[in-house]
Amino acid sequence: MPEDWSTPALVPLAYAVMNGLAAEVPAQALGTARALADVGVTEGLRDVEVLYDLCLTSMPSSVTLAFAAGWETTDTGPDPHVAARGMSGLPQHAEFLARAADVFAGIESTREGGSLVLVTIDGRVGRIGGAARLVRWKRDVLLGEVVRLSFGEDYPTGYRDGVAVVLGRSEPAGRVLASVARARATLTSLARKNPSILRSPVRITVQPLPDDLAALRGLITEDVA
Repeated sequence: MPEDWSTPALVPLAYAVMNGLAAEVPAQALGTARALADVGVTEGLRDVEVLYDLCLTSMPSSVTLAFAAGWETTDTGPDPHVAARGMSGLPQHAEFLARAADVFAGIESTREGGSLVLVTIDGRVGRIGGAARLVRWKRDVLLGEVVRLSFGEDYPTGYRDGVAVVLGRSEPAGRVLASVARARATLTSLARKNPSILRSPVRITVQPLPDDLAALRGLITEDVA
């Protein structure tokens, strides 16, 4: 969108990229500007990647880290630890459980019928050390994007450390399974291109929802353990 690019901080970065110069410093400045404009770090990074694509080159990891550092350390932005956990763009477990409680209570509807089901998408390739935060960020961005594109906004979703959960219903017949198939196909393709970031094959399970919120909390905690 044109408004995504209408910021003075973009000019030095574009100049550096187009002229093959070091881009880390202007990338960090742009990250700060995007945070001040309430633009999410994932959306901001996608915009920068478009710039590199237009220049027929790939975005260096150092530029990604510089942008993210500028975004997450902005004084008026969110807490850095919250920002680091939020690269998927999906709600954390607390928000997911709150929405699930509303569904249990009949306050929130999933606009569908049938029994409630829990979809778990595990994209972890193994334990990622603290030094490999860029790998973790990339994994979280990819998984979050796939979940949003596959399931849309109607389903309550949650995310924690490489595992996404989705709350859906068994009817209309085939809708959840179609979303699962779409997510599996997309993640399989992404895993081939990013074998060190995403599990291959991806592990996706669909199971009946537990009878109460405490059991659901225990189930999703077990899945990410």
